[in-house]
Amino acid sequence: MIRFSLVCANGHDFESWFASNESYDFQIERDLVTCPHCSVARINKAVMAPAVTRSIRNALPTKQNVALIGEGDAELRKMARDLHAKIVDATVDVGAEFPAEARKIHDGDAPERAIRGLASPDEARALLEDGVSILPLPILPDERG
Repeated sequence: MIRFSLVCANGHDFESWFASNESYDFQIERDLVTCPHCSVARINKAVMAPAVTRSIRNALPTKQNVALIGEGDAELRKMARDLHAKIVDATVDVGAEFPAEARKIHDGDAPERAIRGLASPDEARALLEDGVSILPLPILPDERG
């Protein structure tokens, strides 16, 4: 799989995954890729800066269950937004203190409550390995700047 940064003829930037360069070419030539913002099928690759990392371990994301939801799936998007809003409403934002606070709650050193915040992949992995129950709260597609 390969991810491309794309731009439509109207100047909207977005990203999409393809099985290969050949798959990208096949889909673009047949107008099978459309802009999620305006539905235009005139799409080009955007200029991308290479990602530079210190180690292979940090460069490889952990596998996650993902879904590709098109603009036509308005009901699914609404359900995702509603669920996201319920989680935000039912939790306390502890920001960057999330890993420490989650560990305190797990260890019984802080009152049990639902929290949300920020954790690096390594911090999240360490919490999970220690038996702390956490879930990722993904950014919704329409919240990406």
